[in-house]
Amino acid sequence: MSIVPGPADGAVVNLSTVYRDLPLPDRAAAARSDGWERVESWWDFDHATPPADDVEAFASSIDSAGLELVAINSHGGDRAAGERGLASLPYRVDEFRASIDGLRVLADRLGVRTFNVAAGNRDLRYTTREQRDTAIANYRWCVDVVGSFGGTVLIEALSVDGDPDYPFRTGDDVVEFLSEADLTDRGIGFLFDTYHLASNGVDLVAAWQSLAPHVRHLQLADVPGRGEPGSGTLDFDAFLGEVRASGYTGAISLEYMRASV
Repeated sequence: MSIVPGPADGAVVNLSTVYRDLPLPDRAAAARSDGWERVESWWDFDHATPPADDVEAFASSIDSAGLELVAINSHGGDRAAGERGLASLPYRVDEFRASIDGLRVLADRLGVRTFNVAAGNRDLRYTTREQRDTAIANYRWCVDVVGSFGGTVLIEALSVDGDPDYPFRTGDDVVEFLSEADLTDRGIGFLFDTYHLASNGVDLVAAWQSLAPHVRHLQLADVPGRGEPGSGTLDFDAFLGEVRASGYTGAISLEYMRASV
């Protein structure tokens, strides 16, 4: 019997992946119908500062379904065009900071306090150092802003196959960055995503053993295919056994891609 958690265990489901075939306003009700009480979401708006009516419609769908929004991504740019965040892009600092300011609306409206903030891809118009320094400045600013309303910032590693120009491949990459930026234990931590890490060849059990003190959020999906746990090759029983043995008390989210119907 699998030990992958479900609604009865207080687990979280990702509206943007599991319910991706539904229009944004309909996802919360569908999750509730499936028994979920706690959800998370990507930033499924087209802009860093979407129209207030669009944000309110999303918030109302969460409220109407009686759900708790546990976490949400910040605006990551044009996802369909391959963009993966703005934090390290020198020419988009204003857009990045506007997007973080905009998170306060959902924090006030829904009580969400955990925010996944992606770094952004390598841009060859700038040196690696220029982008790193931009990311350090932006994340320091971001942590101060989000911390002012009791929030926590997350950074994750992404798979090299899906996002070849992204700067973080492992949890060690993220922890090293946080140390360089003097952000360790300052309202920011690592989002441990089994799909991205395992796709990059990371041993999940060994990684958890070394990274657990830095983990603030856990997302589950299988490899290959980013499907539901149990659909691929990952040993979730062994991995989640290690997670539970470590005393982890943070959120565990299912962020798999449900097959289209």
